[in-house]
Amino acid sequence: MSSVSLRLLLTVGVLLFGPSVVHAQTPPTCMTLLTADELTKAAGAGFKDMGGRPREEGETECPWMLRGGSGGFKTVSVQFYDLRAVQASQNAPSLDAFFEQIVAAAEGAASGKKREALAGVGQKAAFVPTDPQVLAVVQRADGVARIVGNNLTKAQITAVARAVATP
Repeated sequence: MSSVSLRLLLTVGVLLFGPSVVHAQTPPTCMTLLTADELTKAAGAGFKDMGGRPREEGETECPWMLRGGSGGFKTVSVQFYDLRAVQASQNAPSLDAFFEQIVAAAEGAASGKKREALAGVGQKAAFVPTDPQVLAVVQRADGVARIVGNNLTKAQITAVARAVATP
């Protein structure tokens, strides 16, 4: 669809149904899932937003970095796969299958360390200690988030997962 056609379609949608209908159709991105304030509450102050960016269709990546500080160098990276990315997956075209694929891959890379369910986070969530990093995967109704932390505690990555899971 050309950009002119898309703009025309959006304009007609706003005129007929109001701006909330067009806004509701915009898929979330990692940039909308985790704010600087939420990251500060979850993992501490001083993280610098390194600039979120789209990767593939329906996939965004948001890296954050903290240099120095009392705990040393820390990073947080959130990759979010919206429903377009999930449904386009040849191996895992459903939310459940996509979540399982990401968690199983982390377990495989973690030398036999198994996942731990994170109760009350999103539709479901898991923590995998992939030394020296930690990983949390969150399934939401609108996609799956993969959160990797370097030099973070389990409690910190779990808090980041809770923030990402909350609409």
